[in-house]
Order: sequence, then C-alpha cells, then structure tokens
Amino acid sequence: MAADDVLDPAVVAGLRAAQEDFANPTLIRDLVGLFLTRTPGKLDRARLALAAGDAAAVREVAHSLRSNCGMLGAVGMAAACGRLEDAAARADLQSAAAALADVESQLPAVLSALSAL
Repeated sequence: MAADDVLDPAVVAGLRAAQEDFANPTLIRDLVGLFLTRTPGKLDRARLALAAGDAAAVREVAHSLRSNCGMLGAVGMAAACGRLEDAAARADLQSAAAALADVESQLPAVLSALSAL
C-alpha cells in the first residue's frame, strides 16, 4: 500500500512546510518517532481498559490516538480511533472492541507509511 493511500498528502505537505518554516529539519522525524514509540503502549492500555470494562479509560486513550493520527495525516486510523472513542463514550464495549480491532489492523500500514517519510 502506498503512503498516499494511508497518509493524507495535504497533511504531510503541511508537516513538511512546518518543518521548513520552523527551520527544524528533524520535526517530522521527531513526531513520527514519538508516534512509533508511544502508540503500542497506548493500544496496550486500551486493550487492558477494554478487558477491565473501563470505558472512560478506553475513551481517553482513543481520543489521544485520534489526535496523534490526525496530526500525522493517518486519516483512516484517526477515523477508526474516533469510532472507538464514540463507542467508549456510549459504554458500548462490544462496538469498542470491534473499533479497537480496526485501529490495530491499520497500524502496520500506518507505521510503514510514516517510516517512509
């Protein structure tokens, strides 16, 4: 799958422009690095919270992940995180489990696309 199929090209272009505007040649690398290192732990927390029936904790993690995905242009994964957040807000743990599975299924392609930046 091509990076353009996973990441919104307009968001990536905005990140590149910000990198130039701020004269920070490592901005994208730093943001991607944070995402790569923090996302697996967040997904672990979401899984544990879901297993414990803690909808509020699932919602909190989903909100954070949605923001991170959106900032980096991973719009499909951000949308899945939004569905996870909405399900958790309704305390619909069955729908939250399905949404979390969707988030996790998208992660490899997102990580690959981000690594290619």
